[in-house]
Amino acid sequence: MSDTTALDAAKIDIRRWTREEQSARAVYGSRTLYTPSVLAEAVDLLSKLYAAGQEHHLDREDWAAVTSLPVGVLDALAARYCSRVELTGTERHAVRNTLIGELGARGLTVRPGERVAVEPLPDGPRFGYRGQASVSLALTSGGWDIRIDEAVSGAPHPIAAPATEDGAREVAELVRKILSGEAPNPFAALAVKEAGA
Repeated sequence: MSDTTALDAAKIDIRRWTREEQSARAVYGSRTLYTPSVLAEAVDLLSKLYAAGQEHHLDREDWAAVTSLPVGVLDALAARYCSRVELTGTERHAVRNTLIGELGARGLTVRPGERVAVEPLPDGPRFGYRGQASVSLALTSGGWDIRIDEAVSGAPHPIAAPATEDGAREVAELVRKILSGEAPNPFAALAVKEAGA
């Protein structure tokens, strides 16, 4: 397997597994959302694992017979980005200010607070029990997360993104896409469960 072939295979597999993860984890519990830089890192790592395996005469199918390297790569990166965040107060403040500024620059209405609340767009998906809730974001020692801004919203969804100002820009763009309907609604399964309750 050439480096190009390994890279192409890695792109396909990461894309496939993130789509399947969106479906499965939405039904079975909290799912991780990934920013583009983390997905690019996953593709790079997976392609190197595929290429290393090829040196030992292990094809992609050989790996699939015993484990899921794409899921392992995604889980490992999620574990790194969604835990052990250590920022100084000054760094945390700068990242939070960048997030607020980037959300505003994308035309989103923001309510700063302990969690940064972002109002839904008029023509976008509806969130929450009555379909009128905002979403809220936070950067904690457990990394970035997003949830419906209601008391009954349940556990937040982790976002695998760097705890940096660049990461804040990526999170802001991800939120814009969720609110506009360009990205899958991470709360869709929760809305179905609530409707059936």
